Amino acid sequence: MSLEAALLKKAGATCPLPYPEKFKAAVKLVKDRETEGKTFKDENRLALFALEQQALVGSCKEPKPWGWNVVESAKWQAWSQLQDMAPVEAMRLYVRLLEDELPSWWDEYESEINSSQSSPHRELPVSSSIPESNGTPSSPAASPRRPAANGSSHSEASNLSDTPKAQHKRKATSLSEAIKTVGAPGRWASPMQSDSKHPPPRYEHAASLVGHSLYVIGGNCGGRYLNDVWVLNLDNLTWQLVTTSAKPLPPVGGGSFDEIEPVVSTPLLGHKEDSSKPSSTSALPPSAGHVLLAWGSNLVCIGGHTKAGTYSHLRKAKDAKVYMVIRVLDTHKHEWSIMSPAGNAPPQRGGHSGTLVGSKVYLFGGEDAARRPQGDLFVLDLADMEWQSPEVTGTPPPARSAHAAAAYQQRYLLIFGGGSVANCFGDLYVLDTDSMHWSCPATQGPPPAPRAGHAGDVLGDSWYVVGGGNNTSGCTDMVALDLTPLATSDQTDDPLTWSTVSQAESRSAIVSEGMTVEAVPYARCLLSFGGYNGKYQSALQVFRPEATHHQKAPHQKQHEEQEPNKVMQAQAQSPQHARDARNRPVALETPKDQYNKHLEAARTRSGPLSQKQPSPRHTSPASGMLEEATNQEAAADMDSEEIKGQEEVHSSQVAALQEQMVSAMQRVSAAEKEAAAAKEAAGTELALMRRQLTSSQAALAEAEQRASDADAQLLDEQAKVMRLEVTVAEQQQQLSRMEELEKELQHYRKLNKEVEGGKQKPGGGIWGYIAGTPAT
Repeated sequence: MSLEAALLKKAGATCPLPYPEKFKAAVKLVKDRETEGKTFKDENRLALFALEQQALVGSCKEPKPWGWNVVESAKWQAWSQLQDMAPVEAMRLYVRLLEDELPSWWDEYESEINSSQSSPHRELPVSSSIPESNGTPSSPAASPRRPAANGSSHSEASNLSDTPKAQHKRKATSLSEAIKTVGAPGRWASPMQSDSKHPPPRYEHAASLVGHSLYVIGGNCGGRYLNDVWVLNLDNLTWQLVTTSAKPLPPVGGGSFDEIEPVVSTPLLGHKEDSSKPSSTSALPPSAGHVLLAWGSNLVCIGGHTKAGTYSHLRKAKDAKVYMVIRVLDTHKHEWSIMSPAGNAPPQRGGHSGTLVGSKVYLFGGEDAARRPQGDLFVLDLADMEWQSPEVTGTPPPARSAHAAAAYQQRYLLIFGGGSVANCFGDLYVLDTDSMHWSCPATQGPPPAPRAGHAGDVLGDSWYVVGGGNNTSGCTDMVALDLTPLATSDQTDDPLTWSTVSQAESRSAIVSEGMTVEAVPYARCLLSFGGYNGKYQSALQVFRPEATHHQKAPHQKQHEEQEPNKVMQAQAQSPQHARDARNRPVALETPKDQYNKHLEAARTRSGPLSQKQPSPRHTSPASGMLEEATNQEAAADMDSEEIKGQEEVHSSQVAALQEQMVSAMQRVSAAEKEAAAAKEAAGTELALMRRQLTSSQAALAEAEQRASDADAQLLDEQAKVMRLEVTVAEQQQQLSRMEELEKELQHYRKLNKEVEGGKQKPGGGIWGYIAGTPAT
């Protein structure tokens, strides 16, 4: 028994009824279980109630119940949260929730139906109160299974023919129904997922489809690089975080597994050395801007930016090169390994594109470790495990990154948009991998705006592109490119048609940069995840194109049929075509008709001179016909010589015009290349000058700050000087007072000496008289 059959047997029988009969049966079973007292969890009961009301009634228009009524308030809140969900989507989610809660619900329902057939009092399961999805009443043919004529149920009859091929077809049908019921064709919709586990927000991640699983690996969230692996099961739209190991597998191509991390080649040293000694063998480091491709049951991860110390030495050694690293994830064993192809590997980069055409991966553009845009093309042959640098002709795209790339008809590589240092591109390039010739095909229809960071994929004959930004705002339109002219090699000159498929709101999750878009061919839809539009996104979006975008437009075939007619009409208007028409053979005539015709032509040419000509009785009819034929042959020879001379003149003039046109086109192409190079150089120089201006402004601001600090210190010093000057003036005043005091002191000392001298030798005079000293 296969794994798929074992899972189906474990989960129980799958309901074969289409919608809305499947929804009716699920509602009937839930109500019967509630009657019997077999209830679900409270949160699931609320969800089932809300989805049932949304499917039967529509959006919640009921007033909010009284706050003290907890049960009714919870029901109203659960119903209101569904907002404008489509009834078909509500039916699908109702059945999905029931399947998650009760996987064997259909077996239980069938047993109830069988018991109701034996009991006449049991009600039939189909209720006419439930509206149909298309507005028509249910028919008896859409009712649940009935017993076959031989007495066995339809279930038993179907199990007899339940081959593995039928099981796979039934699984694909259920998957298609699960996705086809999401939203309406022509617009993006976000499916409601029953499991709360989902990847964290991110952008610049990588995604790829393997079978019925969508793998999302790595990315950037808030400047932090990621290396986690998430898997979305498209059968039930549930996420799972996968734990991977790093056990290396045997080398697939040339080389060995010694180069587990990027190897740095330094010309000054003349040898190779490992940039780091990793602790794990081949585990994916946190990366962003890498490429993820499905190769069988494996995923090939190529390049990417990383914040590890691998590239830190580039700031010191500009001549160092970091080579591209290729890792492989075995989706069965969940093991990472390293591939070491032969040949010269390209430098390590991120933001590049990797497109699988046959067994070859075409890598173009991206940014190196120093964030410089690249414009080179490398080819990785997965069959021979060898790197190649092919020789290309034509005009290749300029250096760019964050562009969109796709493959068509296993032959053509398409490049659209992207950005460089100063430019945001809106051009389209096509590489014919058979001739390795680059070209810019002619397009018609409204051209999409230049953008970078967008994503897209080919579904049918259309290349759908969505998201991206143009340095000012996000791109809200989703465009499609009709690739049918490339399907036939002799129609490559026909223009490719651009058309706008849908529009989104500016703050929608789909209007983001760095998201991923993957086509699901068997479900005819596109899946988008993640992105950044001012906020890191983790939304899963589904887009189902309208049928007109999958088929070739009827007017295109009519246009192709009318083109030859227009060419023939143009040729018929030219003189040369008129002369050629005269020389074309006419319908066969009898000899008598030819004779009469020649005779009439001879009479017409003779005109007034017919009287001078010999009478008919002197000339036989045969000789007249011979003479007439000779004259006509001579006239035809003269006309043919004149035509040949004119043709030679015209051919020489056409050749001269062609040479002038070729030279003019070459000059225009050279001028365009020079203008593009000058523009790119000017943009690079402008960016460099802006960086220099920013650094100069920062240095000026720092110098101004230092000058301001010096001015403040100078003011402090001046204040100190003023205080010192005041102190000095005060000290000088005190010093002058000290001199006066010193003089007074000397005077008092002198008087004191005199007084002391008078006491020793009292003399006469008034002092003696006063003291009573007699005079001698």
